[in-house]
Amino acid sequence: MKHTSITLLTLTAAASFAQSAPAAASAFTTSGNLSITSDYVFRGLSQTAGKAAVQGGYDVSHSSGLSAGVWASNVSSAIGGLEIDLYANYGFKVGAVDVSVGYINYVYNTAANGGEANVSATYAGLQLKASKGVNGTLNDYYYEANYSRDIAQVKGLSLGLHYGSDRVTTNNDYAISLSYPVLGFTGTVAFSDIQNGESITAFSLKKTF
Repeated sequence: MKHTSITLLTLTAAASFAQSAPAAASAFTTSGNLSITSDYVFRGLSQTAGKAAVQGGYDVSHSSGLSAGVWASNVSSAIGGLEIDLYANYGFKVGAVDVSVGYINYVYNTAANGGEANVSATYAGLQLKASKGVNGTLNDYYYEANYSRDIAQVKGLSLGLHYGSDRVTTNNDYAISLSYPVLGFTGTVAFSDIQNGESITAFSLKKTF
């Protein structure tokens, strides 16, 4: 009887410990996104001929720093009708700087495809990034600087700034955006300009899950 009592107490304690022990954290994390925009603007140029676009993507990240994803959007028929981006990155830290090395392939259903390799460094909201076309129709260099900052005076409001330079076309593009929560979505208004040649204002709603 005493042995039985000890056994029951041991089993009870073990069960209690098992219930209180935290579950092992997964090395993988996933996220998805869905958005609608009044104009799909990429590097200062409309990809939808000034029309609306529905976009969505899915990403998988590993604790090692590796990540991969897919993203899609409708585009104008002149470009290919549908764009699907496939990408992979490896991120790591150098001191307080976040560094990323990656590759992205732009796939179109009725147009020529191309891929870019890229490297970026981010510190205190400022990102410097260089991309180089490595296959398909892409062979030029594109350099960009991006800056993001939360506006402390207005909770939820964030500012985004962008400057880019294409070394083949010699186009320089600029953009400024403001984002704010809207009914569970992130609402963004963005103004883009290419050397005062074409200005575009676009509105978007995005949901991340």
